[in-house]
Formats: sequence, C-alpha cells, structure tokens
Amino acid sequence: MTTDDPGPQPATGRDTPNGGAATSADQGPNAARAKSFGAVAAAYDAGRPTFPVDALTWILGPGRLQVLDLGAGTGKLAAVAAGLGHDVVAVDPSEEMLSVCRRRPGIDTMVGAAESIPLAHASVDAVVVGQAFHWFDHARALPEIARVLRPNGVLGLLWNDADRVVPWVRRFDRAIMGDDFGGDQFDPMPILLQSDLFALVETARFRHWQDLDRAGLRQLALSHSRVAVLTESRREAVLDQIDHIYGNTARPPEPLRMPYFTDCYRARPSDLANYRRTLDAPIAPHL
Repeated sequence: MTTDDPGPQPATGRDTPNGGAATSADQGPNAARAKSFGAVAAAYDAGRPTFPVDALTWILGPGRLQVLDLGAGTGKLAAVAAGLGHDVVAVDPSEEMLSVCRRRPGIDTMVGAAESIPLAHASVDAVVVGQAFHWFDHARALPEIARVLRPNGVLGLLWNDADRVVPWVRRFDRAIMGDDFGGDQFDPMPILLQSDLFALVETARFRHWQDLDRAGLRQLALSHSRVAVLTESRREAVLDQIDHIYGNTARPPEPLRMPYFTDCYRARPSDLANYRRTLDAPIAPHL
C-alpha cells in the first residue's frame, strides 16, 4: 500500500457507499457520490462481498464484546460480528442503508455519523469500520472513536480489495474505475499514528472469494458510487461491459469466483486518549 492524502477524500482504489461520508466533502463530485449511497443500498447488499470471519476474529479476539460497526451501511460487517456472538450496534448516516441492515438478526441500528457518534463515552469495547474509514473526516472522527471506546478497547479497520492479478478482475475494475483505474490505495497508518489517539497499530491480510452469477456481477458494479452517479446511458454502457466480461469468463453453472484480499488494521487507544476520556465523563457500565 502507498500513502494517500490523509484528508477525507476517498482513495481512487477503494470506492464504497458504505456510510460515513465526510462532511467536508459537501461540494463537487464527491458530494454527488456521497448522496448516491442510499440509492444503491439494495445493489450494495446483493453485490458486495462479506468479510472473512478470521479477519474479524483477529481484530476482536476472544470473549463477548460490545461492538460498534461505524459506517455500517447494510450491515455486512455487523452481521459477521453478530454471528460471532458479540453485541452489535450499527451506526450509519443513511436511513436507506440501515433499513436493509435491520433485516439482519442480532443488530441494533442508529442513524449517525463518524464525526458525531450517538453513543456515550467509553460505551463500547470495539469499533470496527468496513469499507468506510477513507470517507471519514478523520480530524473529527478519530477523537469521537477514541471517546466511545473503553480504555482497553480496539479499533479495527477493514477493506476488501479485489485481486487485480487475475485478468478478468482487472478488466472489471477498469470498467468501473475508468480513468481512476490503477490509482494508489488508501493507507490509514499515517492518519492513526499522527492523531496521537491510537497506538500499537498492527496489520494483517486475509484471503477469500465471492461467488457471483451474471446478476450478482451487475449488482456489484451498480453498488459502486462511480457507477451510481452516471447518466442512465453511460451506466448502461458500463453494464454492457460487465455482461461482456461475464460472458467471456464464466462457465455456468459454476459461479464466477471474485478473489479478494481483506486488509485489516488493529489499534488500541493511546495513553493520551485514555486520559482525555477520564476528563470528559465516567466510563459507561457494561450491559
């Protein structure tokens, strides 16, 4: 990974409508993309991959935790956490996204943003963010994350990135990304370390696959905000490319297997974060 601008702009290599859009991106093309998130909720849920259980287990460790999925979108990551037995609350600014998330069992939902989390001080054991951290206004979001975490809590950041070594995946990405194809990947490490609010940042990578049919590959394309904001004619042109890729690659009835790497970051609140929290309010009790 290479270092990207530590501002709230989304990285060219990672595009997602999974909530938490930065409030500083209120103008220009990013605003249109941010506002497209709710409109693609169904496509996102149908087309986007889940997250590997091993990845979330690495972040959270053993035991039952109170987990906040921040920028939760349709609850892909929250569902994995709930399946592991954790108590999960999903927070996202998009009511449309959360309406899909509410269909999943074992997840509480709240409308809210990373820059103003609607939870009490020191009220959760873990904050996890899947496919959304690069949308946050980090100068405002990181203090909020540190505020709601307990002293021994953990922050986990996850990104699913398609393995572009595979030729058909590279063609799919080029059809979606257009001129942005091949851009640098977002690296959260400098942002975490420069904030002075998190320490002991660790990384890990996990491999997994997503099985797709023709409709699933189209939904995956439609779930990208770059496609969602196109005019209807240009969007159909992109989908024609996607159909062509499927027709020349898939061997029905076997599914087309999209290969992914899940890059994970795990960090603990720093001594400074813990000290600031004690000045703000008492620690909330466990439920």
